[in-house]
Amino acid sequence: MPYSRSRARVSFDSNLDKLLSLSRKASYRNKGFSYDHQNLIYQSGIFLACASIEEYLKNFIEDLIFEYRSNGAVLGELPDNIRALVLLLGQKDIFKTYVFNGDETKSLKKLHPSSPLYRISNNNTPIGNQVKAKFVIGTKKYPSVKNLKILYNRLGINNILQQAHARGQRDYTNQLESFLSIREAISHQAPPSLTFDDIKRNFGNIRSLINSLDRIKYSHVVKHSSNNYWPD
Repeated sequence: MPYSRSRARVSFDSNLDKLLSLSRKASYRNKGFSYDHQNLIYQSGIFLACASIEEYLKNFIEDLIFEYRSNGAVLGELPDNIRALVLLLGQKDIFKTYVFNGDETKSLKKLHPSSPLYRISNNNTPIGNQVKAKFVIGTKKYPSVKNLKILYNRLGINNILQQAHARGQRDYTNQLESFLSIREAISHQAPPSLTFDDIKRNFGNIRSLINSLDRIKYSHVVKHSSNNYWPD
């Protein structure tokens, strides 16, 4: 089955189209926008485009977990790293308690082999509430280079940006960092002056990045599960 855009990507593309359209209208001289008004709209466009990337990352994972559950997938059809992450997070506080308090009795009780925690290791167990999208997303939805690597590794995709570079034949790392540097300057420093050409270039770069990320995830989901679980 050929690739189709995920629901998250469809929403992202729609949001970006709206922002681009608003920015284009602001660039028309006959619309009566002053330079300051134009710049404010361009700056808002960059900021909201970054928020759209965050929503894409979050929505895709929520949609993917929903598709696994609603279509009766079993744990063996999940990428291994998602299951390992659930196991890691489920034991983290137990070991913290043991390290800081030395309460071996309580720790052994929680780590007992009959604990529901270990059901994540059973390939034939249906996916239920033991796998939550929030476990995968955590605090990593801001699209920094570091966060993207961590987030996609949780899905079992290593070196995501290197794969994207190869697929898109572009240096997405530099393009993303350039885009985020503008976003950060708007948030925390003196806002930069922008032109509509800046908006078109940056929006084109991130649209291309999301296209590559979505296609890589499609191949990954189909390889490890099937296209029945692809959230399109």
